[in-house]
Amino acid sequence: MPPGVSPAPSDFLLLARIAEGDLEAFHTFYGRYAGRVLAYVRQLGRNREGAEDVVQEVFVAVWRRAARFRPDRGDAAGWLYTITRNKLVDLWRRQGDAAALCELAEAADPEQERGELRLTMHQALARVAPETRRAIEMAYFGGLTYEETAQRLEVPLGTLKSRIRSGLKTLRTVLERP
Repeated sequence: MPPGVSPAPSDFLLLARIAEGDLEAFHTFYGRYAGRVLAYVRQLGRNREGAEDVVQEVFVAVWRRAARFRPDRGDAAGWLYTITRNKLVDLWRRQGDAAALCELAEAADPEQERGELRLTMHQALARVAPETRRAIEMAYFGGLTYEETAQRLEVPLGTLKSRIRSGLKTLRTVLERP
């Protein structure tokens, strides 16, 4: 790095400054991620015209929730994409777009065509433990956020996330079998 040039602030530092109301830090964070978030929303979204609105909602949430970011739970990009996913789910729920929710579940492997699957999602879910299956169905197909799902299942958020992560690994294994 040339002398006199300071390194770019880390995402963690930017979020800490945003939590304190630092508009310059917000602009830096926005500049770093807005294009990527827009591309992600356009990739997953069915309504490309509304993609900018979703991105705006995401960054309003960043401004309001920056103090809630916990680096011990993951990186800032993961946190940001979780907010983005939740905003998309909220949009689809408002629009009653169940097909988009199903596509979000399939987006983990976008190159795999539906016709290539040897098992249906229902059959694959039958191989997951019942409490895990219910959590996945509520969060991915029912359109609930992880927080809402945890409340309805009366389990801690961390437990819910662990169940879903475990269940998705199982689903991936079942669905990827030749």
